[in-house]
Amino acid sequence: MTEVKCVEIPLRDSDEVIELDFDQLPQDHECLAILKEERPYLRVWNTLAQQYYKQDQLQAFLSVLETAVEEAAVDYPDSDQDLMTCLDSLANYYVDLGKNAKSKDVTRDCFGKAATLFSKGDKIIMHHEGHLVSRGCFYLADEKFDQAEIQFNFVLTQLNKKNPPAMLGKASVLFNRRDYLGALNLYKEVLRLKPKSCRADLRLGIGHCYAKLNKLDLARLAFERALQLDPVCVGAMVGLAVLELNTKMADSIRNGVDLLSRAYTIDQTNSMALNHLANHFFYKKDFN
Repeated sequence: MTEVKCVEIPLRDSDEVIELDFDQLPQDHECLAILKEERPYLRVWNTLAQQYYKQDQLQAFLSVLETAVEEAAVDYPDSDQDLMTCLDSLANYYVDLGKNAKSKDVTRDCFGKAATLFSKGDKIIMHHEGHLVSRGCFYLADEKFDQAEIQFNFVLTQLNKKNPPAMLGKASVLFNRRDYLGALNLYKEVLRLKPKSCRADLRLGIGHCYAKLNKLDLARLAFERALQLDPVCVGAMVGLAVLELNTKMADSIRNGVDLLSRAYTIDQTNSMALNHLANHFFYKKDFN
């Protein structure tokens, strides 16, 4: 299948189009000026927003989608699906922003915006598969595990029993309830369904389940595989470090501290890496 590298915006009252190359996207204000003038279908706005997101131009992504809600043309078949994509993309953005915020006030504000957007989506297509999964992930981020499970269960029992994101979401719920075997079985089922497209996060989840079940050799293998898939997977580094530190052997402790130091270098806000490093140096009485 040929990769799409541009999007065409039809000019009003004309047979001509403006072609925007994904490799040379205009500044967000220039793009918005074109979109406002020509008022193309909403799916065009969504496509451009997704490209800005992929290129880490988050302000452009946000500006395009927020403007699209008010100004994009929706007088075409299946526009409700595109509106769901627009609203859920915005909501998911605010969920991620809230999860990574250092201030609880910022988190609450972002989660409030996400909740409003999800509620708008409910009024368009209540039982949209992707919408329910996104809402479930929002509840997970907000640690509302019962509500998250309701979303994931509905998808898996009523819409698609083999929806990988819903299965991963439910696995997270089960893990937080200390049903480590149930969570592990779901992670493994996703791995069977999508063996070539599973990210490091899945192996990380498997590793944590094995660690909680005291199957430490299997946990180590899972964490190592996660690092093969993503060499900067901080969670896998911390998981391996804990296994090393718990052996109480000098060489292993050195390896563990090295892993924690690497994890800290990559993500200085990772609480697990910070806590384990602090504990190690505290017991060594090395405060420098």
